[in-house]
Amino acid sequence: MSGRQYLFKVLLLGDGAVGKTSIRERYMGKGFKGSYLKTIGADFASKKLTMGDTQITMQIFDLAGQDAYVTARKAFYKGGRAAFLVFDLQDETTLVNLRQWAKDAIEFSQGSISTFVILGNKADLVETRMVSKERAVQFCRQLSAETGLDLVYLETSAKTGQNIKEAFDLLAYTLLKEANVQISPEVYTPPEIIEIIKPGGVTESPSGKTEVVEQVAEIQEDLLERIQSLEQRIVQLEASKANRTQADSSERIAQLETKVAELEERIRRMGHVLKTVVESLKQ
Repeated sequence: MSGRQYLFKVLLLGDGAVGKTSIRERYMGKGFKGSYLKTIGADFASKKLTMGDTQITMQIFDLAGQDAYVTARKAFYKGGRAAFLVFDLQDETTLVNLRQWAKDAIEFSQGSISTFVILGNKADLVETRMVSKERAVQFCRQLSAETGLDLVYLETSAKTGQNIKEAFDLLAYTLLKEANVQISPEVYTPPEIIEIIKPGGVTESPSGKTEVVEQVAEIQEDLLERIQSLEQRIVQLEASKANRTQADSSERIAQLETKVAELEERIRRMGHVLKTVVESLKQ
C-alpha cells in the first residue's frame, strides 16, 4: 500500500461485565459469547483496517473492570491514544462510574489518552433497559464540562453486532483527523446515530449542524425561580418581624439576601457562557 500507515493503542474501559470483552470479540469477528469470563488484568488484540489509502493498525487493550485489578491495570494506560468508555444500559451505576475511568485514563496515560467514545452497551435488551439516551447524553455533557474534552456517544450491542464496527471505524476516523489526515466524505462519513458532545453545552451532529443545547437556559430559569422564592421569603420575614426578635429577623434576612446575591451571580456567569457559545457558533 502506497498510503501512510498509523498505529494506535486503544483501550476498552468500564466496570466488569458491561460487555467490553464481547465488544472486542465481536469486532475481531469471533462472535458473541453468552457466558462471561472475567478478564485477568488486560487482554490484547490487534486489528488492521483501511480508510482510502491510509492503513490503521489498532492495538486493542481490554482492561479488567474489577476493583481487584486497579493496581495491575495502571501500567496498560501508558502510550494509549484513545479509549472506549463502556457502560451497561441496564445499570446506571456503570454509567456514573465512567467518571472515574476517564479520570484514571487521563492521569495514568499522562494525558496521552484524550479521545473518548462512550458506548452504551446491551442496547438489544430493550425491555430491561434502565438508562435512557437522554440520561446518557446528559452525563456526557457533565463529563465533557469537567474534563474539557469532546466526547462521542453511541449505543451498541455486542450480542447482535449493532454499531460495533461503526464505533471502531468512527474512532479510527477521529484519530486520523487528530493526526491531520484528511479523509474524504466518499471514503468515510460519521454516522448520524452518534452524539458529539463538546464542552460548554454544545451538541454537534455528524453533518456539521451545530445547536446550542437548552441546558444553560434551563439552569438560568431554575435559578430565577429560586431567587423569586427567596425574595418571597424575605418579604414574609419582614412582615413577621413583630413576632420575632430584631436580631433573629435581621440575621435570617441577611442570610437570604446573601443567597439571592449568590444566585444572581451564577445567572450572570451562565449568561456569559451562553453568549460565548452562541458567538462561537456564528464564526
